[in-house]
Amino acid sequence: MRFTRGVAFAFALFAVAVPASAQIDLNGSYTNMMYEDYIERGPGSDLGDYTGMPLTDEGRAKALLYTPNLPSTFERQCIAQSPWVIQYRPLGVRIWSEEDENGRVIAWVLGGDYLRDNITIWMDGRPAPSPNALHMPAGFTTGKWEGNTLTAKTTNVKTQWIRRGVGIPGSDQSTFAVHFTLHDNMLTVTTIQNDPIYLTEPHVVSRVFQKQPGLGGGGRVICNTANEVPRLEDSGIVPHYLPGQNPEADHMTRDLNVPKEAAMGYAETLYPEYRKKIKATYKAPTSCGRYCCGWIERQGLPGAAPGLTCNDGGQAQPVKRPQATEK
Repeated sequence: MRFTRGVAFAFALFAVAVPASAQIDLNGSYTNMMYEDYIERGPGSDLGDYTGMPLTDEGRAKALLYTPNLPSTFERQCIAQSPWVIQYRPLGVRIWSEEDENGRVIAWVLGGDYLRDNITIWMDGRPAPSPNALHMPAGFTTGKWEGNTLTAKTTNVKTQWIRRGVGIPGSDQSTFAVHFTLHDNMLTVTTIQNDPIYLTEPHVVSRVFQKQPGLGGGGRVICNTANEVPRLEDSGIVPHYLPGQNPEADHMTRDLNVPKEAAMGYAETLYPEYRKKIKATYKAPTSCGRYCCGWIERQGLPGAAPGLTCNDGGQAQPVKRPQATEK
């Protein structure tokens, strides 16, 4: 009897000491690592660049109507983009927990900027609202721990642009599966977007953020409108390209020799097998006229491809590399 009670007491202590599921403290500020997918997270892709996107014909057609003047109109300057636009932004993110009276984490919150609302990941098991319920800029997100990874699901989003600067659309029927994995001070965020309207298959993006001391991370939380394009003021004009008239539709093929089906976002071109398919016919450009610098080169660090000239869209400048030193 004494042995049984002792074992029961030991198991009770063990139950108190070990949580029901592994949980990691995500509280903190994170900066994005700009050497990773620098063009998408920094200056943004060029018009006509839909590489890596499994677009439907409807999604492709809508993207080709887009012009960079469109978000410059007053009524569109402060429209929130996809809740998970952090994957395509040059800004960091701040994460904090909200607790109940017993100290139990009921939600994780990702601080927003003017391109997205704060995202609340509810951890208390509350059900998702009806698909017919009001769709908010941040959508509705629930989460659970799977080992050391926080897995979240986002529904009830608004129609938004997926990749900023090129007009790739996402519908209000999009759903997101999101995974947060923290390794020491490096946070990997993986988003998997399903959209039955504009995507033929899931769109997967993985980015890395680095945890910072202090209260850095995040971005502006207020959007102020301004007259960015004077000729559009009080004109009633909605900037767009008519079907078949986008002058940059062939940019990737014309300037970079990228096959049209790859530039236009067909799912087949996302996979390694496609590289084998075009290996015998593809020829890389002999020179680089724009975005020849990665984040490393912009910081004056070694790592540029040999023979390239650093050009971020302005006047081309030779890449300056520090001389190697003996340790």
